[in-house]
Amino acid sequence: MPVEGDLKSLNLASVLQLIAQERLTGVFKIKRRNEIVDVGFLDGMVTGAFYERGEEFERLETYLVKSGIIGQNVYQMVLQIHRQTKRPVMNIILEDKYLTVEEVEKIIKFKIQEVFDQIFTWQEGEFKFEQGAVIYPKSLIKIRMATEGLILEAARHFDEWPRITKTISSGELVYKKVERPELKLRPADDEKRVLALIDGHRSVNDLVEISGLGKFHTYSCLYHLLSTGQIEVAYAKPHAEKEVRPKKQFSFKAITTPLIIGVTVLVLVFEVLLGNYINNHNIISIDIVDEQIYRTDYTQYQKIYFYRHNRTPVREYVENIFYP
Repeated sequence: MPVEGDLKSLNLASVLQLIAQERLTGVFKIKRRNEIVDVGFLDGMVTGAFYERGEEFERLETYLVKSGIIGQNVYQMVLQIHRQTKRPVMNIILEDKYLTVEEVEKIIKFKIQEVFDQIFTWQEGEFKFEQGAVIYPKSLIKIRMATEGLILEAARHFDEWPRITKTISSGELVYKKVERPELKLRPADDEKRVLALIDGHRSVNDLVEISGLGKFHTYSCLYHLLSTGQIEVAYAKPHAEKEVRPKKQFSFKAITTPLIIGVTVLVLVFEVLLGNYINNHNIISIDIVDEQIYRTDYTQYQKIYFYRHNRTPVREYVENIFYP
């Protein structure tokens, strides 16, 4: 069955629930400007998802290194094995026991929820369900997640997001720890991780990238740490200035030759058109014989003719003389 439309006219949650209820298999594609999200389904269950923004696309192994789940030295060793054996990187990580299947499954499920959190904030976008298509066909990890559970969790995060971002208003904010031994708090594991990464120099965006918790959970941990007085704002990093391209200097030299050629052509065309118009309308006529001379000579000729013949000459005769 065809499933396509745009988010302005159809509710995203309703569309995803329809796919789940009809137990459809395929890939749900949604696009907003330069952002693209693909979600894989098998019998209505979610099997995978990825988010791409322009040319920016984070591979799973890259995320594992950034978040510290796999050390940089271990990853370089895996890459070396990959170059020598041509085995896929994730296959090496799993088959050589750098991570267990259960650990990777947990990470993938977390990343799928992160994609759902992202698209539930979209107010516009076009979507289409490609029935029968498969996402990550060569993956060793076979994921099955209940669509309804992902929708409910994304909706809950969406409801909490405005309250969190009202306190943490920018990703450029930098926090520092506050030593308050009298509080005797026991932060949750995720909060401990975020707290350990706060050093008075890393911004919120930096923490999101390296915490391995995703945007929502990192913000949520920061919000709770702020609420309990364990951290405070140190400063805000300045936004990177956009590159200002120098304006091109206007030069008359560059247009001198084309301008002269253009003016010359226009003058020639004007002269041709004017000449044709004058010829067609007889605006100017050039007399070979001056009319005033003609009148003078004609009068003298009449007098001479009268004396000789005692009569006035016929006009047509005179005109034949002067205009043969």
